[in-house]
Amino acid sequence: MKKIFAVMCIALLCTSCLNNFLDVEPVSDISTSIFWKTGEDARAGLNSIYADFLLNFNRNSGGNYMSWFEGRSDNFVGASTSSDGMPMKLVNTNNLNSVHPSTNWNTWYKSVSTANYAIHFIPQIKNLPEQEKNNYMAEAYFLRAFCYFNMVRIWSDVPLITKPTLSLEEVDKPTQSSQEVILGQIKDDLEAAVGLINYVGLSTELYTFSPAALYCLYAHYAMWTHDYVTAEKYTGLVLAEKYSLVSGAEFATVCSKATTSENIWTLKWLFENNGKNNAIYKMNGMNSPQMIPSKGIREAWQSGDYADDLRGSQTLNKALVYTDSHITDFPKGAAIWKWEPGVGVAETNEKYIPVYRLGEIMLLRAEALNQLKRPDDALKLLTDIRKRAGLTEKKLADYEGLSGNDLIYAIESDILQERQMELIGEGHRWFDLIRTGRAKQVMNDYFENYLKLYDATITYKTFEHDWQLYSPVLYDNILDNANLKQFGEY
Repeated sequence: MKKIFAVMCIALLCTSCLNNFLDVEPVSDISTSIFWKTGEDARAGLNSIYADFLLNFNRNSGGNYMSWFEGRSDNFVGASTSSDGMPMKLVNTNNLNSVHPSTNWNTWYKSVSTANYAIHFIPQIKNLPEQEKNNYMAEAYFLRAFCYFNMVRIWSDVPLITKPTLSLEEVDKPTQSSQEVILGQIKDDLEAAVGLINYVGLSTELYTFSPAALYCLYAHYAMWTHDYVTAEKYTGLVLAEKYSLVSGAEFATVCSKATTSENIWTLKWLFENNGKNNAIYKMNGMNSPQMIPSKGIREAWQSGDYADDLRGSQTLNKALVYTDSHITDFPKGAAIWKWEPGVGVAETNEKYIPVYRLGEIMLLRAEALNQLKRPDDALKLLTDIRKRAGLTEKKLADYEGLSGNDLIYAIESDILQERQMELIGEGHRWFDLIRTGRAKQVMNDYFENYLKLYDATITYKTFEHDWQLYSPVLYDNILDNANLKQFGEY
């Protein structure tokens, strides 16, 4: 019973770690006397972080996931009202404010706190084989890096906390660190994980840490920091693993099953344990959708190069007509079908969330190779993805007359479009636009030449400053901690 209580305490440790510490009990007795004493304790502690991720994404009726990863992009149109108090139109029109529920970062710091405890205590566990201990440590560094990597992409400047709080004397109200400092810590954690990981004795479980998941995260970090040499290295290590693309006819299984030969790291979801998967349901509600695929995505699959794309009919209802009032009156059935093709997701469906999969990493590698002036290699990977979808190959001859940066930009544009079609709903588009410097242009065009065209009364904010690309900090967090500052002019 004490061990169960200790795990529960670990899961709750950081709920107020950035705000009001007056209600925080000293945890050193719990942590040192009855927990973090065995390998089983380490496994249980680390497992609680994966559970945190599920809660994190599912909070606010799935609005957290959509606000952070998809809702701000041109992939979707958000509803102006919501029965769950989480209207996505504010997110989708760049009207985020500091009282929007998704601006609360504390749920991420719960996971960071547990990782910090793991990194502190696991080296002290006795009678644990060194190989097993190193793998647990690698996993803890990986999970902390994953948390901070998401936070730095969502908020930019965030507090950096790398030590566990062992007593009230150590409690502090931190300030934010710059994105550069946070990225430096992420790199340190990734390097530590790479140095510690050992294939021998490491679980091959799809739902938790693996070498390939670590390489995927390192590759994404490298692309965010424009370190294309490192991105090429780690995407190459992923491709050397056992993963393979599913067939075009089975494309949707990478989401609807998420346990295919293509999936690298999936967040496991069980209805009896986790309830309804709101993160997925928000873009899959057939009768009352809160997010609908934008008309541009639909039209791309209805004509032109993508008309015969095998992915199209597995992703959405290509036959559904969007009227001129589709932005103000969402058409029923305008849902993403990748988790349940042709039907939409029922509340009790046990549909998982794919974090990393081979198709996405192949396209990420294509981007890196293109930046490294290896267009033929980049187009080969792009073609592999297109062939799976039943599309024609891309050749260097298709870019005749282009050279230098113009060629790189043109190929990158095609890769990004392929990522948009391949990965819609999987949480990559918004960050793709930011890291390639295209977010302002793409989103302002989306506002002015799409949303405004179908709703003349719509209110949106054009992207003019870099700070607008990041989320504001929850106002309550700033009230509770005077050392925090609002990033930008929210």
